[in-house]
Amino acid sequence: MQIKINTQLIDWAIERSAKSVDDLMHKFPNLENWQNQTKSPTLKQLENFAKATFTPIGMLFLQEPPNEVLPINDFRTFTNNEQKKPSVNLLDVIYASQQRQEWYQNYVRQQDIGTVSIVGKYTTSDNPEVVAQEIVAYFDFHHNFKNWQTALSTRSTLIEEKGILVMSSGIVSGNTHRELDLTEFRGFALSDKYAPVIFINAKDTIAARNFTLMHELAHIAIAENGVSNTNAYNKNSNDTEKWCDKVAAEILVPRAQFKQKYSHNLSNLDKNLDQFARHFKVSTLVILGRIYSLGYFEEESFWVLFHAEKNRLLEIIAQQPKKKGGGDYYNSKPTSVSKLFMKTITGSALEGQTLYREAMRLLSVKKIKVFNNLTEQAHPWST
Repeated sequence: MQIKINTQLIDWAIERSAKSVDDLMHKFPNLENWQNQTKSPTLKQLENFAKATFTPIGMLFLQEPPNEVLPINDFRTFTNNEQKKPSVNLLDVIYASQQRQEWYQNYVRQQDIGTVSIVGKYTTSDNPEVVAQEIVAYFDFHHNFKNWQTALSTRSTLIEEKGILVMSSGIVSGNTHRELDLTEFRGFALSDKYAPVIFINAKDTIAARNFTLMHELAHIAIAENGVSNTNAYNKNSNDTEKWCDKVAAEILVPRAQFKQKYSHNLSNLDKNLDQFARHFKVSTLVILGRIYSLGYFEEESFWVLFHAEKNRLLEIIAQQPKKKGGGDYYNSKPTSVSKLFMKTITGSALEGQTLYREAMRLLSVKKIKVFNNLTEQAHPWST
């Protein structure tokens, strides 16, 4: 049985998937016929087309293409202040995170665990340095880390111990063919007093991810949902983003501590940037911003140096060989969905409170053997 649909929806689905017509033609030889209405797809063909273009099947039965917008605030800034239309990958990773958040929120309320006290405790009218110092005390952050990865994982663990889900992935729902675009976003925050969520784009450098984690934590502290593409400093950012940047910078590189250690000498600037970036486990851009905040640069000079350093880092990243393979699945999976979420939902399934198929759906796991292995990893005592 053939299904008549608006051909504009076929074009829309292709465009939002970011796949070429030529690529899709290999799987759907009649695609052009569907587009020019000389043929219509069968229901099975339409279902397969929806899957191939990452489109909910119901959307293909609409009268006209929908105007998809971000379900949370858009704090991103781009060239000439243009707002970029969200990709299907960004939308899907937000939707998946919201579904996990909803499940965890219900769990927390049912178990009477209580709320996360840091959520909404502050406003952007508060002094960012004072807020940063109080956040450091609340989470018991410190600065003695042997490397950037240890800094990120330790801080993530401390944040999760307070009930905030921290997710970090470079792909959508475990699909290695759907990589997240770093130029589109670096992270987002889903604020909720019971189940706040921080998501970090793992395509970023480890140093940048440390900053994004703190930036999104600042969003949680003011109970502000939103997606960001901040890279430490952006003169076109709105006031909320600038405030969150200041909080993040103070957490990672405390002004008083930095001022005590830093001896300004322009001839040794490159050496200083690298030295302090290694010490505080941040990017050289954050250190450059800290030097500027101490009043050692005029604004115009700072932005010239900032963009030069940013371009230098981008060149280094571009020259690095692309990593092959997906790494250790059982190590990366808990991080991608939040270690806290993984442990909680698998434990709930073990206790019979959550159906296995529901837990597997929320974890984006298709095989029961994989789910059992993840459960055993999260709960060694269960075997």
